[in-house]
Amino acid sequence: MRLLCSCGQTMILSFRMVIFEDVYQIDLVPILECENCASFELVPSIKQDVTKLLAELKQEHREGRVVFTHVNELAAVLYDIYESGQGEVELSSFEAVVIEKCEERINLLLDLYGYAKKTGDCDWMEEISFRLSGLSSFVKTRQFLET
Repeated sequence: MRLLCSCGQTMILSFRMVIFEDVYQIDLVPILECENCASFELVPSIKQDVTKLLAELKQEHREGRVVFTHVNELAAVLYDIYESGQGEVELSSFEAVVIEKCEERINLLLDLYGYAKKTGDCDWMEEISFRLSGLSSFVKTRQFLET
């Protein structure tokens, strides 16, 4: 995905580890990185989720490394796109790919939810519902780059 930086140059999708207070590490956080001035920023649509996770880690006094793509479904979809090489397209095309991949993931999660319900696994159903809620909200609002 390509976007313009405040310096006027291209920003690309990348993934980094965010370290907070030298204690909490969140790996594979999607960022937009400028190829020219080396500045970077969190992908706006996941900023709130990263902040929420940091607050939870701090509240629980849970130190160490958390892989963001394991706890955030949108980040996981973005990482899959990034790894497949589909992230190297213009913004309008990239957003279409993101929406398509989110919809595919929603369908997969709905299938998993049906299976979890069939087997009576309430914990799994709750986890899947949580994962679905973030993606469904994102697809509904389609606010990938809005703050």
